[in-house]
Amino acid sequence: MSILPVLKQMSALFLMMLTGYVANRFGILGKDAQKWLSKLLINITCPALILSSVTTSERLSSNQMLLLIFAAAAVYYLVLPLIARVFSLGVAPDRRSEYQSMLIYSNLGFMGIPVANAVLGKESILYISIFMAVCNISLFSYAIMLLDSRKTDGQKMQFSKMINPGTVSAVAAVLLYLFHISIPSVLLDPITSVGNTTTPLAMLVIGASLANSKPKEMFKEKSMILFTILRLIVLPLLFWGVCKLFISDRLLAGVIVLISGMPVASNIVMMCNELNRDGDYIAKGVFFSTLFSVITIPVLALIF
Repeated sequence: MSILPVLKQMSALFLMMLTGYVANRFGILGKDAQKWLSKLLINITCPALILSSVTTSERLSSNQMLLLIFAAAAVYYLVLPLIARVFSLGVAPDRRSEYQSMLIYSNLGFMGIPVANAVLGKESILYISIFMAVCNISLFSYAIMLLDSRKTDGQKMQFSKMINPGTVSAVAAVLLYLFHISIPSVLLDPITSVGNTTTPLAMLVIGASLANSKPKEMFKEKSMILFTILRLIVLPLLFWGVCKLFISDRLLAGVIVLISGMPVASNIVMMCNELNRDGDYIAKGVFFSTLFSVITIPVLALIF
């Protein structure tokens, strides 16, 4: 299999981040602009991407297979937080929540679909879309509970805070798919167009966030070295071993291994900005994992 399409996709995302970095340095994308763009991404473009990705995917011929994918995605996002807690034991307490979130949530919406299409083929898009829907339910519920700086250690987050555009769009997308409900093109076309802006906008915000730190400081962040190894090498190898034991469907196993080795989800940066957490720290994780995934994802592609 040619790895050229994968390298091309990874390079494009990195160049978008570089553009955001330069824009910040020239005073175009300052912290206020980053905050407003983050709100736009979290509340409008990301939900639009979820709806358009799931509702436009090709349908599976077997309902049993559909249930298997949903079950695999649910188990994946129930087990991964437990693994992340173990891997973050040696991290400073004030960074532990951010560290765990970076291990749990990979870049599915912005990179998952195009990279999976290049590595595993068009038939993998539906698999990724289902995982993305389950991921977003977790992201806009568990991740908010994990990162919300306004709660105390002993305080549980109110259920009402889990009702937001992210969870609503994820649940709506799953229901639309399950009940074979089509969105009229007069609505779907603008939803898709808005959703398509998510990747470039997110990369611009991440690049701009990176400009808030000096390059020397980014590479002095020693915890990022181990994190990058865990995120891009250890996790995919761990799930590769699990899939070999429990999953016979090669495409499903390939999707799980691929998403386990994806860089950090860039919308975690936007979520941190909105929840007053250290978005710059996670932006470093996005930078390092995206940079080195240009090497590791093509290696994963060779497995399949």
